[in-house]
Amino acid sequence: MRKLAIALVIIALVVIVSVGIVNYVQITPEPKEVDIAYDYVVTQGLGDSGMEKVEINGTIWNQGEKEAENFAITALFIDEYHGKIAEKPVKVKENLLPDEQINIYAKYLREKTIPKTEVKVKIRVEWTEDGERRVKILPPVRSSKQPVGSVDFKENIGRYHDRFVLEIIPSKKGYYEVIYQFKENNRTVKCGDSVFYNTSAITLSFPINESSYVEYHIEIFSLDGMLLHESTASSSVVD
Repeated sequence: MRKLAIALVIIALVVIVSVGIVNYVQITPEPKEVDIAYDYVVTQGLGDSGMEKVEINGTIWNQGEKEAENFAITALFIDEYHGKIAEKPVKVKENLLPDEQINIYAKYLREKTIPKTEVKVKIRVEWTEDGERRVKILPPVRSSKQPVGSVDFKENIGRYHDRFVLEIIPSKKGYYEVIYQFKENNRTVKCGDSVFYNTSAITLSFPINESSYVEYHIEIFSLDGMLLHESTASSSVVD
């Protein structure tokens, strides 16, 4: 009888603990967060003036449960043929509330190219959440609810007599989208938007004159579009 009583007490305790855990899981709410959604189209063709016109039309909204503070939208027109990244401010708003939407429009004009080349268009959205700056690039390479986590990046610059090499080493192997712009003596010589898959090193290089002054700006995003690293630097040869 004593053993039976002890067994019943243990079973009762297990049931109480299990019910408590279930209730905790059910009662504890999911943390509120900003979740930016988008729907837009990009068109590229000749305008009335004979210039080539790239336009973006659409909507961006907050489908999360928390307001996005200091919300800003910028359109990026990445024109690799002309060696240019044109940044067009679209909208600045003090706060973007849950379920609130913003209509967006931006335009980029350039000289017609033969043969025809494409201009890649990205949307950069920036906001403050829990006191921290957040930046996301749209459209992301892929959608994901699993954050990448913290990643550190180390930059190594190599200058050779005819080439500039920037090697970026992430603290963990992964998948990254990189938007970059390099200038040689204040003239853009290389720009673009590239995706690096399952890599432990991101390498960007281009030919230069041995004595050139080089500047660069890079932004590295996880494939879900969130900014991980941003850097602006320069390199010159000292006689």
